[in-house]
Amino acid sequence: MIRRQLRVLRICWRAAVAADLEYRLQFLSSAALSAFWMVWAVAGASVYFRFAGSVAGWTHGEVLVVIGLFFTLNGLRQTLLQPNLELMSDHVRRGTLDFLLTKPFDAQLLVSLGRVRVTNLLDPALGLVLVTVGVVLSGRGVSPGRLAAFLLLLCCAAVLLYALTVLLMAATVVLVAAEDLDRVSFAFVELSRFPVDLYRDPARTLLTVVPVAFLTTYPGAALLGRLDARMLPVAVAVAAGAVVVATGAWRRALRSYAGAGG
Repeated sequence: MIRRQLRVLRICWRAAVAADLEYRLQFLSSAALSAFWMVWAVAGASVYFRFAGSVAGWTHGEVLVVIGLFFTLNGLRQTLLQPNLELMSDHVRRGTLDFLLTKPFDAQLLVSLGRVRVTNLLDPALGLVLVTVGVVLSGRGVSPGRLAAFLLLLCCAAVLLYALTVLLMAATVVLVAAEDLDRVSFAFVELSRFPVDLYRDPARTLLTVVPVAFLTTYPGAALLGRLDARMLPVAVAVAAGAVVVATGAWRRALRSYAGAGG
């Protein structure tokens, strides 16, 4: 069953990539723009460390790790999640959601992951390059244990973004006329651009509970050896709980969905 679903997704992605690659100039311009914004973000962060060795306990290199993770996750969001969320309102208004629901396939997967956009595919790679630069500048070595914890938390962060996208899709089904819900997703990721320790309370506590800190701060801290190992099972539980809540919201939304003619 899982293999069949992956095969269908692969077919959808292949068609989407082929369509996007017809506009190669757009891909190149998007890549150049991504590099520009990353350089701009690095330059802006460097200002804070011009006269200080650390801010809220984070050095320049350590903050660059978090900024790199922000670009990595936002790139994944723009590539895998944003195009599907943007199409959701059209599916509901035009009745194409009815067509998708009748297919012998998991509708949640097809609606949330059926479309990809390759124009932002370079962002995750650039983000990981910046993460590597930040680790080198921080002077901290990377052990296999730290790397494993980092990869686990990065996967949890991606799952959290996916859960948020499904929640917003469920809201679109209920509200019908909802527009620009992707701005909510972007705002959620934007709050993780810097370590949550740089915020003052109560904002810092709020961003930990929401949980923005699980997107970039905790994965970056794990890679740098700053994270308490007890946070690993917490992150897994938070990610799993988010998926359960999002899936439940999606199913409840479908039960109230009357179709295009309703």
